[in-house]
Amino acid sequence: MIGGGKSYVSAPPAFSTDAKRLLVCTGTVVSIFSTSTGLQIASLEAHNALVTSVIVVPGNKALSFCWTASLDGTLRYWDFAVAELMKTIDIKMPIFSMVIPSFLGQPEKGMQESALPVHVFAYLSVENTQVQANAPKALRGQIRKCDLTESRLGGGVFAETREPEVITVSPSGKFFGIRNKRKIHIWRVPAIDSKLLVSKKITLHHTRNLTVLAFHPTKTIVAAGDVSGRILTWRGFGNRTFSDGGKLENGTSKNNEEERPGVRGDDDADSCTTWHWHPAGINVLSFSSDGAYLYSGGVEGVLVVWQLDTGKKKFLPRIGSPLLYLTDSSDPSLSSISCADNQIHILKMPLMEIVKSISGIKLPYSVPEIYEGICNRFAFDHTAGLVALRTENYRIQFYSLFDDREVSEGCRNFFSGFPSHPSYGCQFIIWWGFQDLGLQ
Repeated sequence: MIGGGKSYVSAPPAFSTDAKRLLVCTGTVVSIFSTSTGLQIASLEAHNALVTSVIVVPGNKALSFCWTASLDGTLRYWDFAVAELMKTIDIKMPIFSMVIPSFLGQPEKGMQESALPVHVFAYLSVENTQVQANAPKALRGQIRKCDLTESRLGGGVFAETREPEVITVSPSGKFFGIRNKRKIHIWRVPAIDSKLLVSKKITLHHTRNLTVLAFHPTKTIVAAGDVSGRILTWRGFGNRTFSDGGKLENGTSKNNEEERPGVRGDDDADSCTTWHWHPAGINVLSFSSDGAYLYSGGVEGVLVVWQLDTGKKKFLPRIGSPLLYLTDSSDPSLSSISCADNQIHILKMPLMEIVKSISGIKLPYSVPEIYEGICNRFAFDHTAGLVALRTENYRIQFYSLFDDREVSEGCRNFFSGFPSHPSYGCQFIIWWGFQDLGLQ
């Protein structure tokens, strides 16, 4: 049996420290691609279930270590330059998301060239499988702390949700948070990792379910998107709760009696601003590295750049598919965007020029029922290991299962001379073209 075309967009990818490689979660494997050629060069194979997180250890650009997490309940530590598994931690609970705050802010402090830094902690979003899924108001999602150095979970659970939620960490490594329906929970990470659970937490409220959140790189500003396409930006979050000895982190203070525009109830923030351009739910939300801009994107496939101080916006070229993740690299001129059509585009920033694309098999395009009988969903050449699939915008994707990569994608005029019809588009040409070519 010939197989290929794994999902490349089930979880956010990660760049290597030198930005020359992109680590992509592809089912039970982490596939490693060259950012210069877009071709796969290696893979990390050991997990027995879906890989949900990959985090590259920062430091010297010559180093190539990473942590991965999976629904198989394990964390694994790799030297991905040679695809060598160096360490496994089994926590015996499916892991849906992972962040490692101590890798951020001061990435080289305490790092050694061949060993883990002392007492590194990961924060995990896991599923408590001991709770019955159909139990009324069952809380199956948990946030747990794991000592990566000593290979064990910390004591106790410091957050529970109905389902496991995605954890977002601030670029500074000082905060992390989750969205829980109409709420955002934010925790402050201790300045120096300890074995104690994180105790300080604030909650921000909204009137609609939230879909994604992002932290400002230097200021106490958090942004969140909701199901209706709105973006909310809270400034000065946690000023009361996260104060240290009466001195606030951002050096400002707000009297409780002063007006706090846009802030709901007694939420711990100085102000809250709402922007609305997207017509549907937001999947992508990320601050620029200098904190001056906020990127947002969703179902419409357009990346919007908001000027944080003024709210003015501009639009970067249409990507062509709903956006899922925007991933930055150590090179400020290089980023990636993951799309719902199973493609990852390597982008030259800030113009968002696509320099390379990593393409899996795209989802088939739906045609009216009237044409289902005459339009095959795909055609396959057993000899060449080539499959042709109809995709969106009346196009055909040719995918090599032998090489496990896209060969090309063409429009309905690719097979010149074959009969066509405006209503059939490329689907009609696939059926006629491959039948006449003898591909079954």
